[in-house]
Amino acid sequence: MKVILNADDMGMSDTVNHSIIEMHQKGVVSSTSLMANGTHFNEAIELLTKHPRLGIGVHLCLDGPFQSATGYRTLIDPLTSSFYDKDEVVRRIRNSSLDKEEVFREFSLQVEKIQDHGVQISHLDTHHHLHLYFPILSQVIRVARKYNISFIRSQRLDTIIPKGRINNLYRNVHHLYLNMRLKSVRGYYDPAIQDCEDLEFNLARLKGLFKSLKGTTEIMLHPVGKDDPETLFFSSKEVLDLLSRQAIINYNQLKEQA
Repeated sequence: MKVILNADDMGMSDTVNHSIIEMHQKGVVSSTSLMANGTHFNEAIELLTKHPRLGIGVHLCLDGPFQSATGYRTLIDPLTSSFYDKDEVVRRIRNSSLDKEEVFREFSLQVEKIQDHGVQISHLDTHHHLHLYFPILSQVIRVARKYNISFIRSQRLDTIIPKGRINNLYRNVHHLYLNMRLKSVRGYYDPAIQDCEDLEFNLARLKGLFKSLKGTTEIMLHPVGKDDPETLFFSSKEVLDLLSRQAIINYNQLKEQA
């Protein structure tokens, strides 16, 4: 089994940027997803140029203050001149009131901004997993094809804890749809570390993942500072020892091995 440890939200803040780099230097994070319009995007680019072994994807945004343009009819909240919040975006996806061409244009602008800074983009994913919804997934696939980006994050869950039959069925169908049109790994794993003191329980879950799975999966991380439970867990000696025995790669390396 190969594993990609991807840290989301690069460019969101100074703390997030440095937390991701520190976790990369420890041998944990092998890949990151960069927000084109994060408030600390320029600092993120500067840090990333110093760490060429870190794979870089695009964390496509459709909610929050992360838009590239404002002249949209369906994407922008007139009260804030920014994207709508997540709940409103999801409501608009479900009632088909988002213009798909506006979504495609916005995602394209985000990719182009990152490309213009000399980044070789390894993969695409979305803030708050909005491509779990098929209308958004279809536009992410269009963008990937337009810019020759090989991988999109799967929404299939690699977990030893079941999420429910209907949820799993939907995600499996979603995964098949994606893989018929583009490439992805077999799924993703959310460590969901809530309590850094429960080391044995969280470590057992991680060991179970490595023991039971074949192929390549992605572990999704969100480093937000040294005192964050997830960061503390993945910085522990036990977890670092466990990771040292795994084949850790990024999406660029996966493409090269294909």
